[in-house]
Amino acid sequence: MDVALLLQSLVPFIGTVGIVIDEVSRGSARATLPYRQAVGNHLGTAHAGAAYTLGETASAAAFLSVFADQLPGAFIALRGATVTHTRAAPGDTVATAVIVGSADEARAAYDATGKADVDVVVTLAVGATTTAEITYRWAVRAPR
Repeated sequence: MDVALLLQSLVPFIGTVGIVIDEVSRGSARATLPYRQAVGNHLGTAHAGAAYTLGETASAAAFLSVFADQLPGAFIALRGATVTHTRAAPGDTVATAVIVGSADEARAAYDATGKADVDVVVTLAVGATTTAEITYRWAVRAPR
């Protein structure tokens, strides 16, 4: 299953913002937000809302790399996030997302219980400069 195409069809906002999902592998993903004025702020860098959406998109792709086969039917939703902004930098922002722990263990927990909460850590960077670190918590629940 092509997770990038699935995610783009489920969440049209990704295209509105201009996010490109570059790569998806089991338990990880990378996405890019090309800089343009429409997603910028007064500093000439990506607006925090656009950066958050980029991170969420990358985290969702990493998460769906393990659970996409449960759609449609399963309840999948973002439960929360913790954001730490480290430094502003102008340019294209790249989000690298990795599931915390083992993707196989997360899937095994879901298969055994019908539910799982999975943390995905995302690093946002412009070139070699880390601009933010975000942990997104995703939930998946089996159909009732």
